[in-house]
Amino acid sequence: MYTPFFTITPKISKNLESLGAVFGYLNAVQIPEAYKKELVSKVTAETVHSSTAIEGNTLTEKQVEEVLKGKKVMAEGEDIQEVINYNAALEYVQKLVMNNEVIINEKLIREINAIILKNIRDDIAGKYRKVQVIVGDYIPPEPFKVPSLVQELVDWIQNPQPSELSPILCTGIVHYQLVAIHPFEDGNGRTTRVVTTLMLADHGYDMTNYFALESYYNRDRRAYYRALNTADQFRTNGLPDLTQWLEYYVEGILIEAARARSHIEEILTKSKVTAEKVWISTAQMNILKLTYEKETAKIADYLKISVLSRKGTYNAAVKLVQLGLLKRLGQRKGTYYTVTEKALSYIKEIL
Repeated sequence: MYTPFFTITPKISKNLESLGAVFGYLNAVQIPEAYKKELVSKVTAETVHSSTAIEGNTLTEKQVEEVLKGKKVMAEGEDIQEVINYNAALEYVQKLVMNNEVIINEKLIREINAIILKNIRDDIAGKYRKVQVIVGDYIPPEPFKVPSLVQELVDWIQNPQPSELSPILCTGIVHYQLVAIHPFEDGNGRTTRVVTTLMLADHGYDMTNYFALESYYNRDRRAYYRALNTADQFRTNGLPDLTQWLEYYVEGILIEAARARSHIEEILTKSKVTAEKVWISTAQMNILKLTYEKETAKIADYLKISVLSRKGTYNAAVKLVQLGLLKRLGQRKGTYYTVTEKALSYIKEIL
C-alpha cells in the first residue's frame, strides 16, 4: 500500500490559500474571444516546448508554434515528432476532462506514454520497462516491481489519504511518485507532466488556457531535479520525505498562475481601450496633439496647423468633443479646449 510521507508546512498552507484566490479569478474571468484564441495558442506552444525541452528537444518555441500550425520546419525528425506527440497527449487528456471521462488507472497512464512515444519508439511505447535503468545518481525500482508500484499509486489516487488532502498536493505527490517509479524505458517525465496536467484540470485547476507550468521547470531544470531528489535524500523512517518537493511544486504553480493573472489583466485593459477607440482623422489627431502640448487651445490655434477650412476645423473639434476626447470650456470668443483622460491613449501613439 502506497503511503506518502510529508509535512504541510506554513509555506505550503499559505501558497495553497493564495492559489485558491488566483484560480478563482482565472475561472471567473471573461477574456474577449479574439484575445483568448491567441492566448491559448501561445500557452499550448509554450507548454509543449518547455516539457519537451526539459528532455533535450532542440526546437525553439517559434519552431514549436510552426509545427503545431502544420508548417514545415527544418529540424531533426524525432524532435518534430516529439512535439506532435506531446500536443496530441495534451489534446487527449483535455478531451477526457471536457467529456467528464477521467479515470486515472494503469491503462490511462500507459496510453499517455504510448501517445508520447508514437512513431519514435513504438517497440516500447506504453509498455512497462523490462530493464533496470539509472537516472543520474538515482536508481529506480527493479523492473519486476513496476506493475505493483504503479497499481498501488493508482489505488492511492482513487482513495488518497488523508481524505481531506488538497487536490494540488495530491497531484504533486503523484508527480513525484511516477518519476520515482520510472515505469517506462522512455518518456517518463513527459508522461508524468501530462498526468499532472490532467489531474489538476479534473480537480478544477485547469491551467491549459492560461499558463504553462512546464515553463517553471524548464527555466531552471537543475532546481526541478534537485527538488525531486530531496525526497530521496531526506528520508523519515525509511520513507522519502516529499515536503521540500511539495513546497517547490506548490510555489511553482502559484508563480505561474500569478504571472498568468497579471498577463490577463493587461489583456483586459488593452481590450477595453481597443473597444472604446474609434477612428479619427489625421487632422483630428493633430488637434489632440496640439491641445495636449499647449494644455489648452482655441479654434484659432487649430487653424494654424489644419489643412481644413475654418468650418472643417471647427467641425473636427466638435466631433472630438462628442467622442469624449476633447472637453469644451468657456463661451463664444472665450471658448477653449482641453484633452480628456480618454484621449491619452490616442496621444501616446503619436508622441
